[in-house]
Amino acid sequence: MVKALFINGSPRKNFNTAQLLQRAMEGASDAGAEVEMVNLYDRNLNYKGCMSCFACKVKGGKKGVCSFPDDLKSVMERAVEADVLVCGSPVYCGYPTAGLRAFMERLIFPAVNYSDFGRPVVVKTKRSATIFTMNCPDEEMYRANNYHILMDTTARQLGMFGPTEILYSFDTYQFNDYSRYDAAMLPEESKAHVRETQFPQDLQKAYELGKRLATDAKQG
Repeated sequence: MVKALFINGSPRKNFNTAQLLQRAMEGASDAGAEVEMVNLYDRNLNYKGCMSCFACKVKGGKKGVCSFPDDLKSVMERAVEADVLVCGSPVYCGYPTAGLRAFMERLIFPAVNYSDFGRPVVVKTKRSATIFTMNCPDEEMYRANNYHILMDTTARQLGMFGPTEILYSFDTYQFNDYSRYDAAMLPEESKAHVRETQFPQDLQKAYELGKRLATDAKQG
């Protein structure tokens, strides 16, 4: 059976990023995949980025997977063995969250082949995608702020494991009660309109993404 792993790099387990990942997971499940969600900001998950131990580069050692003994070790092993991997993150200061970036360091570096940079150490080829959520109103502004360089560079690295893609969700709703916050540049009426009209379309795109990735993985 196809195994699909979904990584939530948002501190919020039930908001925009998590909801899109959940729909992608439902799509993968409907395509027959065995699915799992990991929340990187779970209080029971204590980890850091790459610790530069170089265990993944030792001759005769275990290649292609981070073996640093912390709470992320088992997650990394499942990520490497997955047929489908979907990561999600909001945009924080022009980058994915620190939690997701740490995860990506731990996933990518063991695959970097110091003996042949052109041939990464891939334990298992996989279909992958990254879902980004943000205040940015549209793709034109996203690119004007160079987010396509800052954010997409991280996401495209998943391409060393096989076909990868990116799904954007723009102008997302941030607060349940905007009146509590100093956010004059973010009119609630406009945000609510996008939430009611555009976000459901993004959820459908996420569902189709998950279903497509799982179907493609099943077909090999």
